[in-house]
Formats: sequence, C-alpha cells, structure tokens
Amino acid sequence: MGLREGDLVDTILKQISVDEFEPKTGDSKDVVVVGYQLFDNTSAQDLYAYVNNSVLEFRDVEVSPNPNPGGYFMVFVEMDRNKDVYNNILELTNDIENVVGKLNWEAKTHLTDDYRPLSSDEFEAIMITEPDEYRTREDADREQAEEKLNQQNNNILEFLNKSLLDNVVIEGDVITMTKGKDTAQLRIAEFGDKEIMSDIGISESAIKPLDSVLRQFNSMLGEMSAVPIDDYIVVFHPEQQQVLVTQLCSDS
Repeated sequence: MGLREGDLVDTILKQISVDEFEPKTGDSKDVVVVGYQLFDNTSAQDLYAYVNNSVLEFRDVEVSPNPNPGGYFMVFVEMDRNKDVYNNILELTNDIENVVGKLNWEAKTHLTDDYRPLSSDEFEAIMITEPDEYRTREDADREQAEEKLNQQNNNILEFLNKSLLDNVVIEGDVITMTKGKDTAQLRIAEFGDKEIMSDIGISESAIKPLDSVLRQFNSMLGEMSAVPIDDYIVVFHPEQQQVLVTQLCSDS
C-alpha cells in the first residue's frame, strides 16, 4: 500500500546532505548525491519506495544499510550534475513534503561546515552545478590556503614599501631583501598586528643587542627597524601597527 499525505510526519530531519557522499552511478564531478536523514529504518524504507515511484528524474535511490554516526538512516538520491540540479533538488524536496510535511529545510555541501536554508540564494551560490567546476574539499582548502598566503605576501610587500629596499622576493616562507649589493634572507614566521608577538610567545623584554649583521640589515631598511627578540627578528615601522616576525634561515 502506498504512502498517503502526511504518513511520514516527524520521521525526518530538516537537514539535507549534498555532495558529501560518493555516488555509485558515476564520478562525483558528474553526479550529485542528496541525502535525507530519517529516525528509523522503516521510515527510510518508506521514503525510498515513495521516491522510487515518483515521476521525478534521478539516477538512483537507496537506503543506507546502517545508521550514520548521529543514529539516523539515510535515503540517498543521485542526480546528474547540470545547470538544473539545484531546481531538481528543490522539486524533489517539495515532493517529499507530501509525505513528511512542511519543514524549514537546511542543506550543506562537502565544502561547507554549516547548514544554510535550502531555498536561499546563499545555498544556491555554493552549489556546484557544472562538472568542470567540481572540486573536493581538499582542493577547496588548498585553494583557500594559497589565496590566504598570496594575500599575506602582498600585505608584506606593501608593508615593506616604507623601507629603502630595492627589491623584495618571497618564495614559500623565505623572504629575500636587497639594497644595492647587500642582501638579507630570512624565514617568515608571522605577519600582522603587534598582538601576534604575544600569540607566539615573544616578549619585548627579551630584546637582544644588535650584532654587525643586523646593524647592516637595519641600514637597508631606512625608517624601518629590525630587532632580535628571543629567537626571532622582528621588523617594524614606528608609525605602523603591523610587524613582520622572521627567523634566520637554517642554512644561513
């Protein structure tokens, strides 16, 4: 006997999983996996049968053999990844509401840590609808880290504009600074407001006297200064709140 309207009320969570599980009918770049979480296996099997008999287009539907870490059974629906997939998810969810009732649906993808309203521009914007745009969480985290590093390097270069240096090159975490024939090469430890010094355990009371190498480096900096504190060399400008915390390169 088929389900009637409202038969599965209070059996399902409002949180939907999108792209967090591997598809069985193709590659992740081509297939979106939508997961609904139900309180028990019987309800999940009922929803499976309901979706399987619907007129909506999808690749596959199945029930998880075991509950997830939260104790819920999941109904997975696989769909083609294309420009219509977001609307297809909305249509599927609206159809499911016939048996589970109205809910304030929320969804998250493998690229996000928080749930967002399913029917929102915010969630639609993070949906990957084109196979060529698909990326794993690892890819996204790497891209974000590279973007953050590039921004930091640009900020460091701008910070050093007030020095007398002729050229500054950053490769990885090594910064090479030149003034005329003089060159200084240091390893970047941190960059930011002065508070970062206490964050990494640097105390200004541990300032050391300048040696000849650091006196030469200071002459390259002009209005800026470099002081040795503990095992670090801190570059600063008296009129700026930011500091560049560095260390000697291991091969120096």
